[in-house]
Amino acid sequence: MSNPPSPQSLGRPARIGTWASALLTALVGLVNLWSAVTPGLPDRIEWLRSVFPIEIRVGAHVFAALSGFFLLMLAANLLRRKRLAWFLAVGLLVISMVSHLVKGLDYEEGLLSLVLLIQLLGLRSVFTAQSDRPSVIQGLRVLVGALLFTLAYGTLGFWLLDRHYAEPFSLPEALGQTLAMFFTADNGGLEPTTRFGRHFADSIYVVSTVTMLYGAWMLFRPVIVRGTASEAERQRARTIVEQHGRSSLARFALLDDKSYYFSPSGQSVIAYVPKGRGAVALGDPIGPESDRQEAIIGFRAFCTRSDWHPAFYQTLPDDIDRYRSLGFRILKIGEEAIVDLHRFTLEGKAGRNLRTAMNKFTKQGYRVQYYPPPIGNDLLAELKAISDDWLDSMQGAEKKFSLGWFDPDYLRDCEIAVVEDAQGTPLAFANLIPEYQRNEATIDLMRHRGDIERGAMDYLFTCLMQHSQDQGYDSFNLGLVVLSGVGEDPDAPRLEKGMHYLYEHLNQLYNVQGLRAYKEKFHPHWEPRYFVYPRLADLPDVVIALVRADSGDRLQDYFGAEFFSMALTNSLKRFSQMAPVVLSAGLFALSIWAINHELRQHSLQDILSGIAAIPPWALALAILLTVMNYGFLTGYDTLAARFVRHPLAYRQTALVAVISYAISNSVGFALLSGSAIRYRFYTAWGLTAGQIGQIIAFCNLSFWIGLFAVGGLVFTADPLSVPGILHLPFNTVHPLGITFLGMMTAYLILSSFSRRSLKIRGWVLPHLPLNLALAQVVVTSCDWALAAAVLYVLLPAHPDLNYFIFFGSYLLAQIAGIISNVPGGLWVFETVLLLLISPPMAAEQLLGALLVYRVVYYCLPLVVGSGLLGFHELQQRKGSGERLNASILSNQSQRRFPSD
Repeated sequence: MSNPPSPQSLGRPARIGTWASALLTALVGLVNLWSAVTPGLPDRIEWLRSVFPIEIRVGAHVFAALSGFFLLMLAANLLRRKRLAWFLAVGLLVISMVSHLVKGLDYEEGLLSLVLLIQLLGLRSVFTAQSDRPSVIQGLRVLVGALLFTLAYGTLGFWLLDRHYAEPFSLPEALGQTLAMFFTADNGGLEPTTRFGRHFADSIYVVSTVTMLYGAWMLFRPVIVRGTASEAERQRARTIVEQHGRSSLARFALLDDKSYYFSPSGQSVIAYVPKGRGAVALGDPIGPESDRQEAIIGFRAFCTRSDWHPAFYQTLPDDIDRYRSLGFRILKIGEEAIVDLHRFTLEGKAGRNLRTAMNKFTKQGYRVQYYPPPIGNDLLAELKAISDDWLDSMQGAEKKFSLGWFDPDYLRDCEIAVVEDAQGTPLAFANLIPEYQRNEATIDLMRHRGDIERGAMDYLFTCLMQHSQDQGYDSFNLGLVVLSGVGEDPDAPRLEKGMHYLYEHLNQLYNVQGLRAYKEKFHPHWEPRYFVYPRLADLPDVVIALVRADSGDRLQDYFGAEFFSMALTNSLKRFSQMAPVVLSAGLFALSIWAINHELRQHSLQDILSGIAAIPPWALALAILLTVMNYGFLTGYDTLAARFVRHPLAYRQTALVAVISYAISNSVGFALLSGSAIRYRFYTAWGLTAGQIGQIIAFCNLSFWIGLFAVGGLVFTADPLSVPGILHLPFNTVHPLGITFLGMMTAYLILSSFSRRSLKIRGWVLPHLPLNLALAQVVVTSCDWALAAAVLYVLLPAHPDLNYFIFFGSYLLAQIAGIISNVPGGLWVFETVLLLLISPPMAAEQLLGALLVYRVVYYCLPLVVGSGLLGFHELQQRKGSGERLNASILSNQSQRRFPSD
C-alpha cells in the first residue's frame, strides 16, 4: 500500500488549497456567528412566517451559531489535513446551509458555505492524517474557545438586537448583559419586548451549554479515553522488549504513557508519545538489528499519515550513521554516566570520599534494606511519604516519558533499596530497573526526606553498587546529564555550540554542572546520547512535544518560576503566604463590626428572651440531631480505614472520629488538631505513618466532597441572593452551585475511569473506587444536612424560611467561616447568617438560637470528646503501669528460679 503524501511532498496547488480551506472554514465560522445574531431582512422574514413558526426559525439561528463554533474549532485541524476534521466540516457545512435558509433565506451565507463545501470535496484526497491523541492542552484550548464564543454570541446579539428589548445596549453594556444571564437570578433585569428577543435570550443558554459541555468533554477526554496502547499491544511490546531491550530506557518503554508502533515485520517496536505536531520516540527502535532500518522508515511513514513530525530521544551512538542516511538530523543532548563494576572499589585514594560516607553511616546504625518484588502496600505508603517530601523540597512535580514516576503499579514490580536509620525508619530509597539483554543495573527514582543527613545518598549509591557487584552485574548506570559534553568538539554543529553556551551560563538555574561533578565521584565513563529529528524547521514542534511528554502537559513547566527573577519569585511566594492571613483577618474584623452593629440595636434582655422562647422539645431535638450527626462523622474514619486496607473495629474508628471532630470543630485548625489526635491513636493501633497520612487526606477530602455535593444541589436548585455588603462578583450563588456540581461530576468520573491519584501542585487527590466514592458522598452529605438541621430546629418557625432555603444560607455561612480560618468560624459564621436570613428572621431570635447552637453543637461535643480522650489516656497509663509491674515481677522470678 502506498503511503499518503507528506505536507512537504504535496504539490503547490494542494498546499495552497489546504491553507485556503482552513482560512475559509474559520471565515465561515465567523460569518455564521454574525448571521446567527441578526434577525434577517424584513421581506424575507415576512415570507418565512407563513412557512416556519418562530420556534423553528430561532432554532435555525442556534444551529447556525453552533455550526459556526465547531467550524472555528475545526479550522486548525483542516490545516493539518486531519481526515476526521474533513468529515465533520462537510457535515457542518450542510447544516450551515440549511440553517441559513430556514432562519431568514440568507442565501448569501449559504453560498459561502457551498463554495467551501465544493472546495473540501475537491481536496478530499489531501485530508489523510489521523486524529491527534486526547490531551489536556487541547481540552483547555477548546474550553477557552467555548467561553469566548459564548461571550461573543451573547454580546453581539444584545448589541445588534437591542430594539427587541426595553433598553438599548452599547457594546460594553451588551457584554455586561451577557454575563448577567449567568450570574444573576433575574437576568440582570432584562425585559424582552418581542418573542424573538425572548427566544434569543434563551438561546444563549443553549449555545453555552452545548459549547461548554463540548469543552468539558475535550478537557476530561484524556482521563476517560486514554488513547494509548491496548492491553494486547502492551503485551506484544513487553515480549519484544524483554527479548531485545539493551538500554537504560528499555523498562520505561513499557510505562503506560507510551503508545506503540510495530515494524512491518512485527519484530521491532517503537515506544512513542504524540503531542501536538510531534511524535517523540523513546530511544532507538527495540528489536533485531537487521530490522531497525525498516522500523525507522515505517515509523516515519506512520507519523506522516497523522501529520506528526517523528523524533527519537536519547538514542545510542550505534545507529547515528543509519539515521543520517535516512535524512534525519542529529543533535547531541548529553552524556550518560556508567560505572564499570569490575573496577569499582572503595580502596585507595579514589574511593576515600565514598569510604568516609560508608563508615560514618554504618557507625550511626544506618543500613540499606533490599526489597524484592512484589512490594507490599505498607512499604509503598511509607515510600510515598518520602517521595512527596522530596518533591515538595524540590518545588517540582513528577516527570514522565524518559523517567519513571511514583506509580504503585510500576514500583510494585521493582527491586527497591531503602535507607533506614538505627530505629528502622525509612529515610531514602531508590528503585532498580532491568535492561534485559544488557547486564547492567540502572536506578530510576532516587528520593529522600528533606531533613536527611548530608552524605546519605552517597551511602545509598555506594551500597547499591556493591549490591550490584554481588549480583554479578557488569556496570551500573547513573543516568543522563543533560548538556554534558555537548558542543565541546571543535567540529560540532553550531546548534550544539549554542547549547554548550547554555551549559556554561545557565548552571545557576539548573545546576547541570553540579550534577556531573556529583556523578564523577563514582568514576564513571561517559557515553553520548542524541536527539534525532527530521528538519531544522521541525525542531520547535518536536522539542515542544518532548517538553509536554516529559512534563505530562503541566503548563507551569513552560512558564516556570526559573525564568523569572528570584526577587519576583520570592515576592510572589511571600504574597501567597500572607494573602490567606490578610483575608482571614479582614473577614474576622468585618464580622466583629457587623455583630457589634447588631448588638447595639438589641439589648441583652432581647437576646435572652429569644433563647427562652426556644421550646424544650426543640432543644432536645437539636441534641438528638447532634448525636445523629456525630454518628455519620464516624463514617469518615471508618471509610478511611477501608481505603488504606487496614481493618479496624468500628468502635476504634468511631472513638477517633468523635474525639478528633469534637475538638477540631471547636478549637479550629482542623488539619493540625484532628491530625494530631489521629496520629496518636492510629500509631498505637499499628498503622504506619504513610497509612495515617492517607487517612488524614481522605477525611479532609471527604469534608470538601460533602460540601460540593450538597452545595452544588442547593445552590443550583434554589440560588439565594448574595448580600451586596460582601461585594462578590456575582449576585446569586448559582455560579457557585454549577461549579460545585462540575467538580463533583469530575470527581466521580475520575473515580470511575482513572486508577491513580491526581496531584495538583502540593495537593494529592487520592483515587477511590467508585463504590467507596459514592459511600463517601452519602456519608458526608448527611453530615452537612444534619449539622444544618441542628440550628434550623432551634429557630422559630417562619413561612418565608423553609429548611431548603435555610440550608443554602447555612452552607454559605460555613464557607465564609472556613475561609476565615477562625476557630469554629466564630463570629464570621454568625455574621453571614445575619446578613442572609435577618430579615425575615428577627435578629434577636436568630442571635439567641445561634448562641444555643454554639453550646449544643460545639461545647457539648467538646466536653464529651475531651472526657473520652482523658479517660482513654488514663486507661493507657493504667495498662502501661500494669505491664511494667508484670515485667518486674517476671524478671524477679527468673532471678530467683533460673531455668536449667
